[in-house]
Amino acid sequence: MSTALLLVVLIASLFTAAVWLAPEQLWTMILGSHFMLNSQGSFSSLLVLYAALTGIYSFSVVIMAYEISRRIGNASWLQLCFSGAIALGIYMFHSTLHQVITVQLVLMILLLLAVSIPFVRAETARARELELTRTANLNKIRLVEEDEVIAEFLKAEFYQPEFERYRERFSNIVHYPDLSNKRENRIRRALLFRRRGRMWRELPRDTEWWEVELQPNDLARIRAFPRKQWRTFAAGNFYLTDMIGRIRAKVEASDPSKFSVKMRGVTADLAESIVPNSVLLIGIDHSSPLTIIEGNHRMAAAMLLDPTSVHQRFRFYCGLSPRMRQCCWYQTDFATLSRYAKNIVRYMFQDRDFFIQRVLRGELTTSDASEA
Repeated sequence: MSTALLLVVLIASLFTAAVWLAPEQLWTMILGSHFMLNSQGSFSSLLVLYAALTGIYSFSVVIMAYEISRRIGNASWLQLCFSGAIALGIYMFHSTLHQVITVQLVLMILLLLAVSIPFVRAETARARELELTRTANLNKIRLVEEDEVIAEFLKAEFYQPEFERYRERFSNIVHYPDLSNKRENRIRRALLFRRRGRMWRELPRDTEWWEVELQPNDLARIRAFPRKQWRTFAAGNFYLTDMIGRIRAKVEASDPSKFSVKMRGVTADLAESIVPNSVLLIGIDHSSPLTIIEGNHRMAAAMLLDPTSVHQRFRFYCGLSPRMRQCCWYQTDFATLSRYAKNIVRYMFQDRDFFIQRVLRGELTTSDASEA
């Protein structure tokens, strides 16, 4: 990447200097005296402008190619939009050759700024990841089955109104799961997918789940769920240690918002140890940043109460996959959001209660239930 940008700078600089130093007689000889009579001002100055916009566009192309290869932006669509904008701009301003070149130059500068934003963000995040993972080493306790993770997830979600019609009937198998019972496992999966199917489908199929033990230095690489109210506190990233100061200020200011009220309630419940004790994380490997997919409020509340003991308050489950960057909950970009949108459309008209009833009648296999 740096080599490509350096080559662009070198070639663009040499070409710009060449056209700037070239005498007018050269252009008269090449283009003809009639063309030069119709041009306004110095033709070399127009070529310098054109060389500048070509260099700027070359910069943009290098960055866009990098973004496409790393899937960190929607560069192809952006380039298409600017192509249309150039055609429209020339259509509106074309009285002189200077106007035509100026329109292109302005739009190329805007294109460079637009493609640089995701590039700078990605590079900043990458530098942060390298810094955090240099000495990181996640302590794995044991490999666990997905059924156990789903059971822990459902425990924390079962108070939600979506489960009201099932709460009395299935309270026992939710709060006291028998993981050796396959039928119970299918029921719990179907119940969880009643509310969290959209989330769970985005996880790579090769995700391995581990019960892990966090160390104090692991907290610096834990990120909050990159959606909803957490965006309010994210200043360029979702690392919980960076966000907690802004969260504390909002909560302690007696803010009446729904988020602040919930955080105060979770903090009070946590102090009395009446909250679920499991937190679910996802990552790429033992040294990568980790994103919370369940337990965001509890983790934030624990950091408000006592940041030094957060790593000891909960049982942590971590899903690891080398393909986790394809998951929009771990890395949000055009490619992962497109995949998420496709799945939303695919399951848009699905009756999730119908799948629960079919599971209860034993009409679905485990693989079928995973599509619920």
